[in-house]
Amino acid sequence: MTDKDLRWNKFIDEVCSRDISTLSEIQKNAVLCFWYDTEMNSGGYSGYMDCYPETDSKELENAILLVGNKDIADNYRKAVTEGENDDWEETDDTYYGFSPSLCDYLQEYVEKHRDIIFN
Repeated sequence: MTDKDLRWNKFIDEVCSRDISTLSEIQKNAVLCFWYDTEMNSGGYSGYMDCYPETDSKELENAILLVGNKDIADNYRKAVTEGENDDWEETDDTYYGFSPSLCDYLQEYVEKHRDIIFN
């Protein structure tokens, strides 16, 4: 494993398991995106909302903008506002087609901010 791989695993094992109220803004943005990406790849948007029903949609949208990009954030916003109309089929399918993915962006974000992420 590379050092980058080890840091990624450490991020998942240590940082993502912390109480969100104890995280810095940079850590929090990364963790919010990690939880969103993980659940999206497991159960789609409806699965995400089953696990995280108290999500502040604006906070997550801003985190996605900072970590990922505008297209992914716009798709999230569309899932929040219109996705229920088709059981999130369109927005889930769009999410799965993003390249680079939110996870790709997140791995780079963790690397770029590793001094803060692992503080």
